[in-house]
Amino acid sequence: MARAHRFFAPAAGEDAEIRLDRGESHRLLRVLRLRPGAEVEVFDGAGQAFSARVAAPDAEGRCRLERGAPVAAHEAAVRLTLAVAIPKGDAFTDICRQLSEIGAAAVAPLLTERTEGAATPARLRRWRAAALAGSRQSGRAGVAEILPAASFAEWLRTGGPFARRWIAAPDRDDRDDRPDRDEAPVGPAGPLSSASRPDGAAGSPVSPNSVVAAIGPEGGFTPDEAAAALRRGFARLDLGERILRAPTAAAVAAWLLLNRPEEAGGCRASPVGAARAFPPASLPEPSVSGGGRQ
Repeated sequence: MARAHRFFAPAAGEDAEIRLDRGESHRLLRVLRLRPGAEVEVFDGAGQAFSARVAAPDAEGRCRLERGAPVAAHEAAVRLTLAVAIPKGDAFTDICRQLSEIGAAAVAPLLTERTEGAATPARLRRWRAAALAGSRQSGRAGVAEILPAASFAEWLRTGGPFARRWIAAPDRDDRDDRPDRDEAPVGPAGPLSSASRPDGAAGSPVSPNSVVAAIGPEGGFTPDEAAAALRRGFARLDLGERILRAPTAAAVAAWLLLNRPEEAGGCRASPVGAARAFPPASLPEPSVSGGGRQ
């Protein structure tokens, strides 16, 4: 049986009748040429989905839908934010589509010292449209929120709080830059202190399921950027043995952190982490091999 066409209605609420916006109405009436009586599915971008029946359009040409039964729409238990350096060209559009499809809650476009891409209002609109397309295709009831672009330093200060923080940064010769024991917040296996939160707001509520991973640009984060993240309570994210392009690294990190939360909440998030089965007393220092390369 063919899957029902899916439409986005962010203001659906609990009303028995839903009116689609002009863009979704155009897609239903002009692109797909659906007629009154057709069965479709509607999702609100916030985790709710339900069946619906197409009714006649209203006087303004907007499509009306009659609400039906709820549809099971399983969202990830982990609320994952991916902070990704903007690559050159239009690759970030695909990144937004893929991360929304996989199940990310939010995507933060980053401007780092080695960033080659740029953020413009037109691109932000395109990225948000791509995130919606990814959710529509995958069957999600949620849509990844595409946040405004920010410099990496600004995002470290304001982009939280999170209960778990990861950075895909090669472990070069910056061990001396790591925070001292008396400065460091509790690592990714435990709760972070208010001093380590990006917003620095003592007492701010932090969901235990809120996780963030930062993915660098071509060439990776600079040592200074990596050290700044480590001082803020980030741990290194292991993406395996391959040198990955930035879009691939973002997708791999999202899949790992959403599908293996028991590893993400510990000291590793590796494609082969389960097979390695490190005992707690011998867990290695989290690291990365090539995450953030393009």
